[in-house]
Amino acid sequence: MKISGICGSLRKNSWNNILLKIVLNKIAKNKKINTEIINVSNFPLYNADIESIKTPEDVIQAKSKIQKSDLIIFSSPAYNGSYSGVMKNIVDWLSRSPQVLPNKNALVIGCTPGMSGTLLGYTHLNQLLFGLGVNVLSQPRILVSSINKKLDTDGNLIDEDLEFLIEKSVETILDKITF
Repeated sequence: MKISGICGSLRKNSWNNILLKIVLNKIAKNKKINTEIINVSNFPLYNADIESIKTPEDVIQAKSKIQKSDLIIFSSPAYNGSYSGVMKNIVDWLSRSPQVLPNKNALVIGCTPGMSGTLLGYTHLNQLLFGLGVNVLSQPRILVSSINKKLDTDGNLIDEDLEFLIEKSVETILDKITF
């Protein structure tokens, strides 16, 4: 069993990357499941001219990893009421031929220092993935507001409610994907 994560933020100390690592590390404690974060930091902006010459190697490698994954966790910040441009670019590349997203299981999570908990971005990204034939899990929902108050400076959880939410969410994820 393999679960891969993709972060829609390129920021060095991205809260969404930290959240993704926390979730994947808790999943990885289950000895039957391998986890990894797929590096998408070198994806160029999607351009059909680039694609017509040669799909970038980083995109090819990411697609190969996705094909081998039983679940993809997309972690995206909310920018201006939607998912990030980085996440859109990732999905644009991944949706190109050869297609790896249709029928793939996925979960969307996210966090923000604001109060929305990325709800609009979560909704928009779910719609985008659903439209591409992805089996998007409706539960669990890991949408975290005020993330800057729930992590210490080293990226460790300091909020008991969030710790509990993640623990229960990981249990739900494991129940849903271990057939």
